[in-house]
Amino acid sequence: MAASVSSARSAREHDLADLPASSQRSRSDHHARGAEFASGRALCDVCVVKVHPKLARARAKLERKLIRGWERAVFSAPQTADGSHEQRVVEGPGPLEANDPRAASLVVALMHEAEAAASAGLVKHAYVIDARHRLEVDARHGHVKQRELDAQTVDKIMGGKDRALRPDRSADLLRAIGIMNADGTISARNAKKYKQVNHLVELCRPTWAGRTSEQPLRIVDLACGNSYLSFVLLEALRLEGIEARLLGVDLREDVVTTSRARADQLGFGEQARFVVASLESLELDAVRDGLGGAPDLAISLHACDTATDAALTLAVRAGVESILCVPCCQAELARQLGEPKSRARAGAALVPATVEQGLLRRSLGELLTDGLRVELLEACGYELGVLEFVASSHTPKNLLLRAKRARSLAPAQWRLDPVRDRCAQLGVDPALLRSLTQLAEQAAQAEQGDRDGAEPERTPSS
Repeated sequence: MAASVSSARSAREHDLADLPASSQRSRSDHHARGAEFASGRALCDVCVVKVHPKLARARAKLERKLIRGWERAVFSAPQTADGSHEQRVVEGPGPLEANDPRAASLVVALMHEAEAAASAGLVKHAYVIDARHRLEVDARHGHVKQRELDAQTVDKIMGGKDRALRPDRSADLLRAIGIMNADGTISARNAKKYKQVNHLVELCRPTWAGRTSEQPLRIVDLACGNSYLSFVLLEALRLEGIEARLLGVDLREDVVTTSRARADQLGFGEQARFVVASLESLELDAVRDGLGGAPDLAISLHACDTATDAALTLAVRAGVESILCVPCCQAELARQLGEPKSRARAGAALVPATVEQGLLRRSLGELLTDGLRVELLEACGYELGVLEFVASSHTPKNLLLRAKRARSLAPAQWRLDPVRDRCAQLGVDPALLRSLTQLAEQAAQAEQGDRDGAEPERTPSS
């Protein structure tokens, strides 16, 4: 069946190995509440709330500590048995000057919020002063604890390794992709995912390591979805002092809108653009215009089934130097292998049970799909590495194809015939082979047309 390959995504949007969705309220709600703080209006001055004596005991100390401003306050309920908990996040005014006339009323408004939250059962309070300092209060006890993200704490979070995305310098990104909590902590459940994201950065690093060009690294994210991988790479490049430009492409307008907002939130708004388009109809001129030049790196994370092939085709057409691709839901060849004619051919070439049994056929289809993708990219002049970017125990969709262009080949020079013969023996016809064959044929026709037009007109001999 013909799947809509352009930017198609599975329903679960499993960017970066199913990174967790934030349990906080919507950011627009947080900003609206933060705006009320900035204007000095108390948010609960019309509410009648229960006064918690223990929380009142902590109030004087909190007022002294918060008078110079805070980034956000996080009010949470105790964690339930399944690990979930209700949470309310209130954005703060940020740093305040010593004589800011709003300071006192802002703190009073915050204390009203704290009382209201405690009355609603949100008794665990955290006040994030800046990236390194926060205050913690349990409304049931009233003790104020000062927490600092010092070198020892950072080292513990990073597992004793110097990782690219440190919690003390990439906190905004880590919160945006759901790894760091609003209060600046990283839960034990997300600690593993934090290490996986950093491992992914190291796997991607060879695509820009040793780069000598003074031009920005131009990245196109094909079927970008929530753009988590894009933002991770932009952050890693920023930390290394490498200028970058990003163009994200997806068929879904909602994820493009979300990506634009997140780019602004993370400070990438000037260097990241996002467009709604199908990969099949996307023109290379539009990619160049969006990036200010030809792309250097193409990335595609979990584009479903043949959407990965559409992304790879566009990357090859653009002649990118490097490709980072994490395939997903490789179902096309499994469907083809289920057809009687293909089943007979593949069964004769392989072990018959691998195509006769549904589960085995599905696994075989995935393996053949990615194996043929590797061979086809190699046929177009790329060197390939196939890597595991997260443990298979976490997700089976853990394959990273890392390609580097070794030879600049014109479409007429692509060595597609051996791969085509192999596919014929197996009775399969993968989407990437079809699209690359079409490009090669179009290039050959254009070349023939140029030759015909260049031939001098012959005059009849006398």
